Amino acid sequence: MIRITDKAKCCGCTACMNICPVQCIVMRRDREGFDYPVANPDLCISCGKCEDVCPMSHTADADGPLMTLAARVPEFMEGSSSGGVFPALASKVTGEGGVVYGAVMNPDLTVSHADACDAQSVERMRGSKYVQSELYASFEDVKYELSEGRKVMFTGTPCQIAGLKSYIGNDEPDLLLVDCACHGVPGPGLWEKYVKALSEKYGMQINDIRFRVKDRSWRKYDFVVCGDGRSVATPHQKDPYMLLFLQDMTLRPSCYQCPFRKGGSGSDLTLADLWNVSEAAPEMDDDRGVSLILVNTERGRRSISGLPVKEIDQVLALKRNGAFAQNPQVPQRREEFFLGLHSAKNLIGYMKGFVVRTPLHKKVYRSARTMLSKIKRRIVK
Repeated sequence: MIRITDKAKCCGCTACMNICPVQCIVMRRDREGFDYPVANPDLCISCGKCEDVCPMSHTADADGPLMTLAARVPEFMEGSSSGGVFPALASKVTGEGGVVYGAVMNPDLTVSHADACDAQSVERMRGSKYVQSELYASFEDVKYELSEGRKVMFTGTPCQIAGLKSYIGNDEPDLLLVDCACHGVPGPGLWEKYVKALSEKYGMQINDIRFRVKDRSWRKYDFVVCGDGRSVATPHQKDPYMLLFLQDMTLRPSCYQCPFRKGGSGSDLTLADLWNVSEAAPEMDDDRGVSLILVNTERGRRSISGLPVKEIDQVLALKRNGAFAQNPQVPQRREEFFLGLHSAKNLIGYMKGFVVRTPLHKKVYRSARTMLSKIKRRIVK
């Protein structure tokens, strides 16, 4: 029977819950807002399948990507966080009668995995979502679709890919596994609290939130809240949820010891933003987004056939994608942050209090202060 005694050793992939033959495992949320498996000892038959399937207990080093590519798919650039590779891949799978699984934003603004069999359903999966998605019975559904002879493309974080791969057990030629160069994941509990706080702040019934809108800039993207016929765009560098995520404060405990970086998830493809495009592929740098594709398997190589790609230097490509290979450090105030989270009366103000002022923040502040001083001197004169 599975027992989580060290939360850093559980990635929340749900493989144990899905494989349990008597369905005695449920995912239960902890005080930090992350879901963990809990087994009912009265129903458990001690088969050991839940422990055997856990991807955290049998990790392996990857050999490294076969190819490193830069890509832009013009017809899918609009509405994509980066270069439009995901919808291009998804359209190929659905066009052949297959099924695509990916994270969607639900009407209640929770994030979960769903399936798509057509282009319209794939649209819901586009765009980054910086919160751990709820998988529900996605693994079981994937296994069923494969048994029916359908092609399946499953996209997710590296730990979700590793969990599904362990759950399926054998190599399935019709299963394409696509992960992202994952920074880490905040929990759904914190996200739900933040959505409520935003609704109160803006005095609106929120019906959509987009984490990365690149209308202004791909590099300096906006966090956009929509509702009641209007939208509010905030530069991501000023949104406390985004800042705490990027500063590693709100990540799941396992993210700080993730064994699935460097391609260790067993995925066929890894997708990311090519942040270092100015060096790796300068001719593609127009600040509208370029995708980085790491091709990990021959199946992955076949899947990108026909896409407009350019092979690039791997070292240059990963120069500004440190999350692909390096685990983040646990922030000094992380425990303090989560201890006081539930009693905070002003959640947004509370979160701002934990934002670390980086040299860039200080530089901007000093510049603003200097400018204000000059204006005051001019007024006095």
